[in-house]
Amino acid sequence: MSYHVTVDHEGGRHLAVSTFDAAPQDMGALQSQAFSKVAAHLGRVGVAIEGPAVSCYEMGNGTFHVSSGFVVAAPIEAGEGVVPLDLPAVDVVTTTHVGPYEKLGAAYDALMEGAEAQGREVDDSRMWEEYLTGPEVPPDEMTTVVHWPLKPTHD
Repeated sequence: MSYHVTVDHEGGRHLAVSTFDAAPQDMGALQSQAFSKVAAHLGRVGVAIEGPAVSCYEMGNGTFHVSSGFVVAAPIEAGEGVVPLDLPAVDVVTTTHVGPYEKLGAAYDALMEGAEAQGREVDDSRMWEEYLTGPEVPPDEMTTVVHWPLKPTHD
């Protein structure tokens, strides 16, 4: 797959998420549970989902710290294992991956190459994915927008 990579400014967004630590092979099932938990909580407290499902990743030693949930209009109060998380206002390198989740690594490779081509460096402390489709679509049609923050430039 060929990737179109852009450098954009992310204005920051509010999320409602459930967090967990996982090895890559365990993420799918845990993300599904997290999305269900967050959606149920938001429904109970009357907060509308304002955007796609999102997972944020922070790298650990052999595992990832994952925050999975949904975009909401304003910060939420924590409850029932659901917490607020704000995505920062930051420059990001972005691409869209169409295909199975197992092949998302190629999108990250393209993002790193795209950042370097722009003279920028990725900040590997956190990245996030927006899921425009869910597991109900065939794997070859799954659409994921991948955002990887860039380190600030020193002009």
